[in-house]
Amino acid sequence: MSRLIDAEFQGLVMYRRDYAERDLLVQILTDQFGPKMFLVRGAKKRGFKLTSAILPFTEATYIGRISPEGLSYLTATKTTKLWRNISEDLLLQAYAAYILSLAGAAFPEGEPLGRAFTLIQTALNQIDGGIDPQLLTNMVEIKLLDRFGVAPDLTGCAICGRNDLPLDYSEAFGGLLCQNHWARDPHRLHAQPNAIVLVQRLARMMPLQLGATDLNPRTKRELQRVLDHIYQDQVGLVPKSKKFLDGLVNGGNGLLLKRD
Repeated sequence: MSRLIDAEFQGLVMYRRDYAERDLLVQILTDQFGPKMFLVRGAKKRGFKLTSAILPFTEATYIGRISPEGLSYLTATKTTKLWRNISEDLLLQAYAAYILSLAGAAFPEGEPLGRAFTLIQTALNQIDGGIDPQLLTNMVEIKLLDRFGVAPDLTGCAICGRNDLPLDYSEAFGGLLCQNHWARDPHRLHAQPNAIVLVQRLARMMPLQLGATDLNPRTKRELQRVLDHIYQDQVGLVPKSKKFLDGLVNGGNGLLLKRD
């Protein structure tokens, strides 16, 4: 039997599900141990002391017993914060769930997240604070690419290095091509140059640097098309949460991802 490790850690609730009559299984994205599954006994009982700390769309500082393999256990919490705006808005929930599922796919259980935990945590807090959820999600998508073995050079043209001409994304060249070299890859994405500029900017920024924006919706749709292509064709990852998000945005009131 694996030895349990007593630890204090930060965590973001990913999801939870029923387990037995009074218990819950809660998956938490932790800063020190990656995504971990916790068995929370008595969680359905009235007056349970950790109720607020295991709600969906919650971040907290937890104290628990960590198992290197199998289920871990929560014993206490020091601080708890519910992302209230996210918890009350289905579209924001969909963005948050997708970000958390990306992080869960990028980091195996037991591996510390390091700076990526702050990236995810800050992006979700920014979404809860009213900052553009698509752009924050796109920023996370870009910054996690290297975790999936895809690290395109977004600084300039892969052939000549120029960044002062219109650029396009080329899977064949592992990054960007300037207008002078577009003919070298007939299968480039044929993306709008403004969308590529936006990819470059998001790659350089952190979530706290993103404030209110007034971008052309067409540019945002094109940005999402570029990233969808990279994740589908190069990463090979389309989580269920992403499919749900796309369906919600395309079929609901939001039109950010709607294709022309």
